[in-house]
Amino acid sequence: MKIIRAGFNDADIFSRDELNHGACCFFTEDRRNKFVFRIEGTEATLFADSMEYVDMAMSEFLFYSGFVTTVKDKFGNVLMDACPDKPYLMKISQIQPSQFYINEAKLIRCKLWIKRMEDIFIPIVEKEGRYISLDGHTRMRAALDLGFDSVYVYHDGYDADIFFFADEAARRNIHTVSDMEILSDDNYTLKWHKYCDDFFGSTQTGGGNAP
Repeated sequence: MKIIRAGFNDADIFSRDELNHGACCFFTEDRRNKFVFRIEGTEATLFADSMEYVDMAMSEFLFYSGFVTTVKDKFGNVLMDACPDKPYLMKISQIQPSQFYINEAKLIRCKLWIKRMEDIFIPIVEKEGRYISLDGHTRMRAALDLGFDSVYVYHDGYDADIFFFADEAARRNIHTVSDMEILSDDNYTLKWHKYCDDFFGSTQTGGGNAP
């Protein structure tokens, strides 16, 4: 059974409040089982209708939230303990983006639930003294707009393509999330998703690194 990360259009399964925390909602491909992870700092509480496929759901959740050390059920029973690298604070201005655009609709949703720096954890990779964000660009932009100048970061696994995307962002004079253009949902899909589709389509057919 495949576990799928929920998108904002999966309102038939999740409430709008749950979907505001997009990385925390998952469901089985038959749409019969849903899993909601509520994060507090580096701990998460799982709310699920049954324990079926829970291990698979936790594995998928941790792929997106590798900073989490403990997952408990709603009764406080520990389901998983891990020892990831300890997150630490970093200035947002020190983090090189690996994307070009911000989705305006997602940005608005992020601002609904971000209340403090401890609500934001960004996966990064370090190369030759440069810190590159693997994900979480919208959360960082929301943090800036809300008056936070720092976020918690942690080192995570990565694909080598991330360095091409970071270099391309820098070539476009995107050196921090404040340089990223904010687009409507439709334009974000048109520009960013198409860029990624063209890039990976080109590399898979041997067309080189550039889309």
